Amino acid sequence: MDNFAPKVIDDCYHIYSDGTRLSVLCDTEEDYVFIMNQIAITSLYCDVRILCQEVMRTHFHLIAKGAPDKIQKYKREIKRLITRRYNRDGLGDIVKDAIQIAVDPIKDDEELRRKIIYVFRNCTEAGFRLLPEEYPWGPGLVYYRQDKTTYRKVSELDYREQCRLFRTRIKLPQNWEFDAKGMLVPRSYFDMQYLHNEVFLSPRQFIAFLNVKKKDLIEMEAADARPFLEKQDEGKLLKEMEHESTRRFKKPIKQLSQADKIHLATYFWNERKTLSVKQLARLSRLNEAVLRAIVHVPANTAARNPDWPG
Repeated sequence: MDNFAPKVIDDCYHIYSDGTRLSVLCDTEEDYVFIMNQIAITSLYCDVRILCQEVMRTHFHLIAKGAPDKIQKYKREIKRLITRRYNRDGLGDIVKDAIQIAVDPIKDDEELRRKIIYVFRNCTEAGFRLLPEEYPWGPGLVYYRQDKTTYRKVSELDYREQCRLFRTRIKLPQNWEFDAKGMLVPRSYFDMQYLHNEVFLSPRQFIAFLNVKKKDLIEMEAADARPFLEKQDEGKLLKEMEHESTRRFKKPIKQLSQADKIHLATYFWNERKTLSVKQLARLSRLNEAVLRAIVHVPANTAARNPDWPG
């Protein structure tokens, strides 16, 4: 790889859904096509550029480029559209609170390259038996490959046909292409200029990053899972606290007096050695500074477990 210091970037993000909450996100070809198309259409609506994407049976990954507020809008819109489709199909109860999407900022161009390759190779790591570019729900022949396939252009459809086929009223660029399944082709909407001029500067560099070590992939997978696992742990903890509040005071936490909230929080602080003051204050609906004074933890000091922010 080129021996240059990593260049800081502040507009690229790894966006991904939690694959542990749903047994199936995509069950049919129609499901995959729907999410692939929504990734593309929502990028147009939110003014976000796509650099890589992959839709799996239980989750999806994508690497996107855009301003922070537009990325957050993109995250909300993707979740809304997927949830709406499940509700329309009468499966709202199955996905209620199950579609969780995380956004991780990417700090420099070296991390960006590694994350793109991570997403690109996700299908292979999951057991796909061909090269990643052959996976039908990924980028395809985008990175230094010539795709000579002839696709239809959006311009061949009138507006009503576009709305029906792609399930959107947003007017799509007329030069975008779609395949026989009705799926918008990634080469149409990927930011290829940025990819080839700023990210992978040559096929040689792309191949070098394509051979990322297995250890690095495992670390990235673990980093993906961490925010979802922490959120699940916090949800379980809140249920336990609500149960204890009902048992002790016969009412939910939000109805407790300040003194009873302090009593409850102190109990859990003494029982759980991995809690942070910030987390406990939030769940018990107490002022963080007040709770810190009670448990004698300064604001600039981590909780007893250094893995949790203080």
